[in-house]
Amino acid sequence: MVGLFSCIFVKATQRSRISNVHATEIKRGMGGLHGNKGALILRFHFDDTSICSVNCHLAAGQTQTMHRNNDIAAILESSAFPSYHNATTSSTSFIGGGDGSMILDHEICILNGDLNYRIDTMSRDIVIKAIQSGNLAKLLERDQLLVSRRKNPTFGLKAFTELPIQFDPTYKYDIGSNIYDSSEKHRTPAWCDRILYRGPGKIKQLQYRRHELRASDHRPVSGDFIIRVKTILPDKRDKVWEECQQRFQSAKSRLVREIKFVILRRTMHMLTRKFSRIQYLRDVLGLSVEEARDLIQTQPS
Repeated sequence: MVGLFSCIFVKATQRSRISNVHATEIKRGMGGLHGNKGALILRFHFDDTSICSVNCHLAAGQTQTMHRNNDIAAILESSAFPSYHNATTSSTSFIGGGDGSMILDHEICILNGDLNYRIDTMSRDIVIKAIQSGNLAKLLERDQLLVSRRKNPTFGLKAFTELPIQFDPTYKYDIGSNIYDSSEKHRTPAWCDRILYRGPGKIKQLQYRRHELRASDHRPVSGDFIIRVKTILPDKRDKVWEECQQRFQSAKSRLVREIKFVILRRTMHMLTRKFSRIQYLRDVLGLSVEEARDLIQTQPS
């Protein structure tokens, strides 16, 4: 990938808790041929919790919302990683019946980067005046990512959460200054740089902010998270699994006995009705037993 770099730092005291590390890339530039747009994806297990980090750079341009949405769909739907064929690992470390080959198989996902979503149907001057007056809510109503989340039921990032944005747009600045793009292109400011996450009950974001570094035409953003991970004790898991299997077999045997009893009861009821009719035909109508049986057999039950 061009222009994308992902780095995860781990305390030396925690290194032994990390396993199954895999990294891959998905190219989206020029129809998937070039790495100027796309994603770097890294996944690993922390104890027995699967975590996936996705660093994206999506299609640029004010009018390319659909292209960006398609990039997201292609990234999330790709089988980026080797699958786990161990049923125990798959069932305890991944969600939705997944085998770990796709991003959304993982219990915790953090997606970030220059997503390039812009502010729609507003002139540059109106956007800058809203920023200067602190009226960010007016601009966020037109933010392409938020609009897609509200109005597009198939939008890939609907499965993710983003904390409310309370900072100014991070793009595009004159490098080394606090002035929004003063070049001849006069690009409209936008919240291109975003952080979203997924993992209900397992991850909580504490902070979402931008930083005033002027080395780029973007302002970087950061997020602080608390993540809850699980640790499975193999011996106890095997014991519980065995107990579950025994309970299942016991419930299965009980259900079979109940079904057999119901079938037997219905059969006895049908036989009782049949012999009652034979007795009636014999005693009241004067038919022989053989004639009564033949007549009953020719009638619908």
